[in-house]
Amino acid sequence: MELAPSFLGLRWRNFRHLFLDRSSICHIKCSTLITPTLKHGGNVKVCLWILLAMCLATPAVAQDPERALRPEGADLVGIGRVRTDFAIEFYQNARYSLSGLQGDLLRLGVIAIRIGAGEHAEFQISGVGRDFLSITGRSQAVIPTTFAGDTTSDFGDLILSTKLKLMAEGQLRPALGFQFAVQLPNASNENGLGTDETGFYSRILLSKRLGKAEMQGNLGLAILGSPIKANSQADLLTFGIAARVPVNKHLDLVGHIFGRQGPERIGNENLARVQAGARFRAAGLQWYLAGVAGLRHFDPRSGLIVGVTYEFQAFQRKRGPVTIRSEVPTGNRNHDE
Repeated sequence: MELAPSFLGLRWRNFRHLFLDRSSICHIKCSTLITPTLKHGGNVKVCLWILLAMCLATPAVAQDPERALRPEGADLVGIGRVRTDFAIEFYQNARYSLSGLQGDLLRLGVIAIRIGAGEHAEFQISGVGRDFLSITGRSQAVIPTTFAGDTTSDFGDLILSTKLKLMAEGQLRPALGFQFAVQLPNASNENGLGTDETGFYSRILLSKRLGKAEMQGNLGLAILGSPIKANSQADLLTFGIAARVPVNKHLDLVGHIFGRQGPERIGNENLARVQAGARFRAAGLQWYLAGVAGLRHFDPRSGLIVGVTYEFQAFQRKRGPVTIRSEVPTGNRNHDE
């Protein structure tokens, strides 16, 4: 695999000016993050995390929606808890059918935030701070781009999702959940990385523990707007299988296979990927390292993901006062009368 030399050496000259160009970076003034002190501090924390995610973590580009397809189990984060994932991803030979671009994709600030909203629900927002594509090849563009040079970058589409837990795991039955998500058209096709189309995802979530190992399975539907034909959409079947095998109390081995399948249409191609790696715990954090291999023509040839997870209690569930009413039994009341 030529991953390390390409990433650390040859391609740096293509990415370098993007990091140094002020026009390609989102600047946020500290004064905009100052908020007044409120009585319910937990609610403020949740609002700040959602605001930070929307400002810094607009998700992956619309033409590469693997984050909406990665398998998930039916289990939820605890009530009032926030789980934050931060990662850097690199993909070789990424392809974009609308712009005809092909190259090495670097993603900085890949963030996913999960908030436990109740016993049976959680809210999710995930994203990428910035995508940088070092162009190694071009083909005929369906939608022409407006930039010049051999590099391009852009923010991505915003994806919001809700996950519901419908049934707990039993001795023989798996846990059952349902998830739906909406992908907003924030990425532009002028930079070659977006489709300017809205997408909707829904899927059934299954998870079952087999001894120490855990298996997950997803099956759902993706409804994606067509970027080349007005008033048209593509209905695709989505699928995913995942496994987690603990090695010891600090190390887990994990594997995923996921994708989407349906009628082949430009901008809404079929995708399938394999992802395998390890998750280990150290210094109060969970660390993640995985390799990725694409199985379809418009999947990247290979990739590398390095990430870290931090979870904390953002707010506590408040229970209202319980009123106990004492009544005289009907028989006693009639006897007294």
